[in-house]
Amino acid sequence: MKNLGRRILLLIAAALVCCPLLGCEMLGLTPPKKNPVSDRIEFDQEYYDSLEGIEKIQYERSLINDSVHPDLFYNGQTFGILYSPENDINDWQPEDLTGDRLNDAIHEMNQYVQDRLNIKLIYLDKADKADDLIAIDDKTYSVVADDYKTVGWLAADGLLRDWESMPNMDLDAPWWNQSAREAVQVAGKSYLMVGAANVQEVRVTYCVYFNKTLVEKYRSVIPNLYELVDNGEWTLDKFIELSRIGYIDLNGNQEEDFYDQYGLAAQTTSYAVPFLYSCGETTTARDENGLPYIKMNNEKMVSLAEKVYDLIYGHPASYPTRDWSTHSDIFSQGRAMFMYGTFGHALLGYFSEMQDTYGFLPYPKWDETQENYYTITDPSGSAFGIMLNVSDTEMTGAVLEVMNARAWKHVQPALYESALKGRKADTADDARMIDLINKGVVYDFGYVFGGPGELLSKMMTHKTKDYFSQYHSRIRNWEHNLEEVVDMILESEG
Repeated sequence: MKNLGRRILLLIAAALVCCPLLGCEMLGLTPPKKNPVSDRIEFDQEYYDSLEGIEKIQYERSLINDSVHPDLFYNGQTFGILYSPENDINDWQPEDLTGDRLNDAIHEMNQYVQDRLNIKLIYLDKADKADDLIAIDDKTYSVVADDYKTVGWLAADGLLRDWESMPNMDLDAPWWNQSAREAVQVAGKSYLMVGAANVQEVRVTYCVYFNKTLVEKYRSVIPNLYELVDNGEWTLDKFIELSRIGYIDLNGNQEEDFYDQYGLAAQTTSYAVPFLYSCGETTTARDENGLPYIKMNNEKMVSLAEKVYDLIYGHPASYPTRDWSTHSDIFSQGRAMFMYGTFGHALLGYFSEMQDTYGFLPYPKWDETQENYYTITDPSGSAFGIMLNVSDTEMTGAVLEVMNARAWKHVQPALYESALKGRKADTADDARMIDLINKGVVYDFGYVFGGPGELLSKMMTHKTKDYFSQYHSRIRNWEHNLEEVVDMILESEG
């Protein structure tokens, strides 16, 4: 956090310099006499230093504003968004203020966008109809919000616009995920974006939980975990080492079973996948023409698979399970030091009856030389696509930019608070961890379109660490599928 105040001021200055000045006469619009909403505030170092946790995060964000011209004014036009109710934690359009911070933040976001741009937002929970509406050239809806694999396939079918050519957008802004921008990018064109308004993305982001009460009992051999993260020492090897502490045969039957205490409650399928990404790898890279290819044939991938296998199966202190609830049941009952899952475990009440206090950590890095912590989201994570037949690109860019900037300032902090609700110990550190984890979310062409991104899940489920045999048995099919998707996208561009 050193010199953070100065960095914030530099960000604000850069945002002001880059702000596009779009004269209203160019837009053919009649602006209101005064912009209905003004966000701009001055940085107050003393006040900033008095804050911690979510309040500090929200204050930092309040200092950075979108670059959409304040005089854009759309005379009450409607703007339609298709969404999938199965892939959103909250309704996109809560009707009332209820006192629930997340509900009210989404409600306020919608109202802000409508007031700021003088539009009316309309939502339809029929994202699966996007292709049908485009086929009949129905221009009621401009944007689709659905799980990112579905949005990726809409792109492959040639039904989405390139984000890089959209006006009124700053895709380099912090409310847009840069990795998602590149994930379904072909030859420099981006067809999928994840922004702060994609609330589901946070819910299904993978993280590591730890039981603070148990950790305190083993304080003589377990260091401060937040300091490990801050010092860059939270590595896969360190996770393996610490997860081997704390096994107790609680029921005294001299065998490891559900009722014992463990260092790690380990789910072996989907929750194993993020280790590939947290260790700085992806399944694909891009050639000189911007086309993706598979890049998984290396010794690091072999070592990584062996280490993940060792974490899950290599010691009695780990309790492996294939199902979706056993690991979280053990953890919520206070009988595991660590578990890995998603923020959804905290948000959806999996730990509501837990007596112990828990905390959040990122998935571990490969080693201390790796600069950042990374993670991924479950494929049900939400993403935006811009429909091919959108009627007004100027308005579409402005709405998406203002909406996601506002969500970044208010909705995401409300979501962080929901994940912390009821856990009173060290919430400032945990709020910081949640933000760090969310900033490290990466996307990958080979995961959006299945196949190679799921290899660790297949290996851990079938209890094998023979990476090369698994890789070579699948690579030909992966390459065929990848080539087919890329060809579909290139052909759709004409």
